[in-house]
Amino acid sequence: MATDDASTESVVVDASVVGLGIVLRSLAPALEHVTLQQYRILVLLVTRGPMRAGDLAAELGLLPSGITRMVDRLVRDAYVRRNVSGREVIVTAADTATELVDQVLTRRAAEFRGALRRMSPAERRAVQQAADALVRSAADAPLLDAQLLLAAGTERP
Repeated sequence: MATDDASTESVVVDASVVGLGIVLRSLAPALEHVTLQQYRILVLLVTRGPMRAGDLAAELGLLPSGITRMVDRLVRDAYVRRNVSGREVIVTAADTATELVDQVLTRRAAEFRGALRRMSPAERRAVQQAADALVRSAADAPLLDAQLLLAAGTERP
């Protein structure tokens, strides 16, 4: 029994490495324009809509001063717009941010589609069942970082 568990774990780790490779390849062109932290900000803004700078900082576990510097760079590079109303700073994704996030998601989806097309229908069903089971078993784990990196599990406004 322990051998079966070790074999299953090994295959799951191998599959996660393949998935991570797809994610990294899809993200690499975007990282020529923004940092990973800046990309996470863009994903939040694209998927959730305009946000207060303080809420962005809290959501990402960063200090407000860190968000301010990152938002300054994103404003300078025309990825976001900042609107100051009194003491409140609202940050909104520009069209260029939406395009960047969409390009990453499109590349990632195409790579996964290609991998799935190389499988038989029975293998695709098995992958779907295994992925569903893995998602269900990890449902209680904090997924925010992965969701922000992958723009997964989020709805667009």
